[in-house]
Amino acid sequence: MRNLLLLSFLLAGVIEWSAQAQAPPTQAQPKPAPAPPKAGTPTTQTPPPKTTPPTRTAAPRRAPAPANSRSGMAITATSPQGATLSGVRVELMGPTERGGETDGSGQVNLPGLLAGTYRLRFSGERVTTFEREVTVRTGQVADVDVTLNPAPEPRVITAPAPVLPPGPTTAPLGPKGQPLTVAIPDFLEKEYVGRQPRRESLLSCSGSERATMIQLNEPMPERLYEKADAVYYVLGGEGSIQMNGRETKLGTNGFVSVPRGTSHSFARRGTRSLVLLAVLGGEPCEQAH
Repeated sequence: MRNLLLLSFLLAGVIEWSAQAQAPPTQAQPKPAPAPPKAGTPTTQTPPPKTTPPTRTAAPRRAPAPANSRSGMAITATSPQGATLSGVRVELMGPTERGGETDGSGQVNLPGLLAGTYRLRFSGERVTTFEREVTVRTGQVADVDVTLNPAPEPRVITAPAPVLPPGPTTAPLGPKGQPLTVAIPDFLEKEYVGRQPRRESLLSCSGSERATMIQLNEPMPERLYEKADAVYYVLGGEGSIQMNGRETKLGTNGFVSVPRGTSHSFARRGTRSLVLLAVLGGEPCEQAH
């Protein structure tokens, strides 16, 4: 009986070992996919890494172009009677130090000035010293018309001269001039007024006669010659003359005669400059203006 039980145990063990050897190997089960988040549940996202933008080098600034500084003054000195004054010393005190002397037409041009306020000083043997302020703007020419009073006569005490019988009265004469021939168109081209308010150019000077060419873009100040007669001939342009309070129109080839002691002035009309030939007679040439 004992042998029979032992044989049964051995047979059962062989059958179990055979069954385990024939069974297929066990496969690994795949992991379940994560469940999608429920609605309303906040999700956490990892922000992308920050990138530093490339550093830009600022381009150097260019210096601003200098402004147009072509400024200046066009100065005319006249007497209270309207006669132009030559030989007047003009001194500028301000941003640009400059000086000059008026020519035979009483004019002096001072170009190349910096913009700003200037103190002008006018002096000379025949005029009383005078000062005034003038403002010059960038790129503009300041027109300066100044009226100067005559200098007081020096007081000289002399012994009385002996009384002489009256003799014939003769008018003083200036220096004798030279014969001259001028082509007016060529002279006008050389002395062209441009954009100046006016310009007076000497043509001839002899004895008691003086001839000038006057070009006007702006009205000429009133003039009066106490000891000289004046005649004017219109070479070009259109304008008018104001004489003894009466205005008269003038055109090319017009003629005007102004007796001594008569106040008069000219003005341009239209777009062209008024060009006059002026002849002054009756005073020594070196004193006529």
